[in-house]
Amino acid sequence: MARAAEVLERCGATVPEKGGAEALLDALDVALAARQEDLTGEDRERWDALVELSQVRSELVEERMGRRLLVFGRIHEALERLRGIGASEAMIRRAPAEVAWACDFDRVAIYRVEDAMMICEGFFVASDPERAAELLELSRANPAPLREQILESEMIRRRRPMVVHDAQNHPSTYKPLVRAYGSHAYVAAPIMPEGRVIGFLHGEKGLRYPGVIDAVDGFDRDAIWAFAEGLGFAVERMQLLDRLRSQGQELKSLIAQADSVVSAQLAAQVELVAGPVEAGAARSAAALFGDVETAIEAQLTRREREVLALVAQGATNNQIADKLVITEGTTKSHVKRILRKLGAANRVEAASLYLRARGTDR
Repeated sequence: MARAAEVLERCGATVPEKGGAEALLDALDVALAARQEDLTGEDRERWDALVELSQVRSELVEERMGRRLLVFGRIHEALERLRGIGASEAMIRRAPAEVAWACDFDRVAIYRVEDAMMICEGFFVASDPERAAELLELSRANPAPLREQILESEMIRRRRPMVVHDAQNHPSTYKPLVRAYGSHAYVAAPIMPEGRVIGFLHGEKGLRYPGVIDAVDGFDRDAIWAFAEGLGFAVERMQLLDRLRSQGQELKSLIAQADSVVSAQLAAQVELVAGPVEAGAARSAAALFGDVETAIEAQLTRREREVLALVAQGATNNQIADKLVITEGTTKSHVKRILRKLGAANRVEAASLYLRARGTDR
């Protein structure tokens, strides 16, 4: 680009102040056409100028082609590194530096969109981390409202990247930021997984090329757009993994809590009794789920519950028969069924289960 600008000046052609390599190519085409029209067989100087212009144009086209291959290869590498970070927050913080390296920018910012505001999440300035920290702090103190008149609002509506020339005087740039940044021009692209704009990438180049004030062009726009698209899908995937990891931890915690409750209940219900294992299991399960009385009631008929209540009071079979106006034989049958259903070894154990269920264990 520098040589192209130098040759244009030497040939008396106008060097474009903005538009980058694309503008230089256009200027070279104009200069070549003008010299071909004025060319005569005896004009050696014009012939030499025409040859030099043709050579520098070919070099610039070749340079741009090589740059395209280099940049898009770097974008792939940078996105692979970001995907390997393992956490969305760290990925977003690292993204500006990777964009700068891949797309050959001097300064890169990443913004998120929240409540119709554009809030800076990360800043990179080549070889100047202190300046990057200053600009990040300044940007966070001045979030850009996504009103109708700023360019980022237009990008949300159109879902397209932009090249912004003459940022200081452009009517739709957010002046509190572009003036603080000292931006002359920048490219910007929305980050929009699945069509929803969640943020922006901004990239700038410094005054690297003599005679060229504005070094960004359509290729820079396309490059940052490609990076933004890949970054959007990477962030979406990483946030999904973050949520799955968080839910997995919650599930493990719930399982651990349940295991602790089961262990505590099993330990609390161990008794020195000679009876079926099922009795202890029934009591532990009932205790775990909280309402033992309900569990006992579900197993027994109304008459059996009446009999059990009298057994718990210490009544004999004869006393129960008199109380309920039934025969003593019927009472014995009820008691046997109660012991079998509750898994109790004897009347004492059945009475104990009943009293615990009612919270009146003695």
